[in-house]
This record gives sequence, C-alpha cells and structure tokens, in this order.
Amino acid sequence: MGSMIELAAADGHRLQAYQAAPAGDAKGTIVLIQEVFGVTPHLTAIADDYAVEGFRVIAPALFDRVAKGTHFLPTEEERQKAAAFYKQLKWDETILDVGAAFAAASATGKAGILGFCLGGDIAWAGAGRYQFDAAVCYYGGRIADMLDQTNNCPVMMHHGTDDPWLPHENLQKIATSGKPDLTIHDYEGVGHAFNNDTLAHRYVPGAAALARDRSVKFFEDLLSA
Repeated sequence: MGSMIELAAADGHRLQAYQAAPAGDAKGTIVLIQEVFGVTPHLTAIADDYAVEGFRVIAPALFDRVAKGTHFLPTEEERQKAAAFYKQLKWDETILDVGAAFAAASATGKAGILGFCLGGDIAWAGAGRYQFDAAVCYYGGRIADMLDQTNNCPVMMHHGTDDPWLPHENLQKIATSGKPDLTIHDYEGVGHAFNNDTLAHRYVPGAAALARDRSVKFFEDLLSA
C-alpha cells in the first residue's frame, strides 16, 4: 500500500520516509514515529492500518542521520544493538527530522503525531515543538522529564500499569501535572510494548486493540473536524 518518499529537514539533511495513503480523500495526516527498532515491517504495517482507516501516514526514517535504511529485528539481542545505535543520534536533529515530516503532513491539511516507546517520547516533544492538531504517545519513558513544555494540541497517552520502564511515580507525576487536554489510558496488568505483535512475550492483543481503537477515534475527532 505504501511507498518511500524523501523529506528535507531545516538543516538540509534529507531522509527517507514511508508513506501510506488511503483509497479516497484523507481524513488528515499522521506522522508515525518509530520504536527503537527503526522503520520496521511492524511500523509500516501500522501505517497501512491507519491508511485503511482513512488517514495519510508518514513515518520518517530517523536513523537515516547515522546510516540510511537501518532497522533492527524485534529480538532482545537486536534491541540492545538498536539502543546502542540510537545513542549516536542527536535529540535536536531528531526533532528537526520530525519537523520535516510535520511540514509534509500539514501541507495538505490537519496533522497528528503518533509514536511508540522512543517514538512516544518524540511524539510528546513534537506536540510542543510543532503545531500538530493531535498527538498520541504509547509508553514513552521520558515524558515525565519533559513536563515543562507547553503542548500545542490535545494529547492521548497509553501505558501499561506493569511497565518497568514507566515507574509508578513517573506516571503519577504526569497524571498530576495539570496539563490541559491530556487524556491518559491505563491498561491494568499490562507491560511495555504491548502493541508490538512481533514481540510475542510483550504483545497483549486486547489492550492493543482497545488502544488502537481509542487512537483512531481521537484522530478522527481532531483531524477530520
């Protein structure tokens, strides 16, 4: 369904992005931000799924700053390699690459941002840096450290209550931050990466389906209006 396109960041860097388009007119465009594994078949499948729901989706290849076309397999060994690889990126440059995707997305109408794990953190940061119309963050472990930013759009968060990378005190800090237009969904007894169906030991189909349906409705309400 999708194909690769090229984006240009404000500093001149050019990066690839996976783009999926709906069959008819788009309800809006979603910038889809990767987990630490990169733009994987799992991520492009999410893009295709949202395209079926009527959205155009752009998933920027954030790893292109280091090595174009890089992604990692969904195994524990590969996750450790991916985490080491990601450390070569500079946060400010990553946010510039999100800006390139936002520019392409917003050129045709309203734009949202959706991210998972590392991408959840980046989606939160993007909601404060750019004029997105909606943001959805799945289990972002660093969001509690970015509560000083002012978000430019409503934000929805999904996290499991048994996620070891999201300590209870951090969740409480987010929940009591007083951020306007912040919706937090807890998934009882669920751990990290519960949406990733390529990680059999983490995937929770019921929670994944519920979070997905909530996210689709959220984007429909805010991008289609």
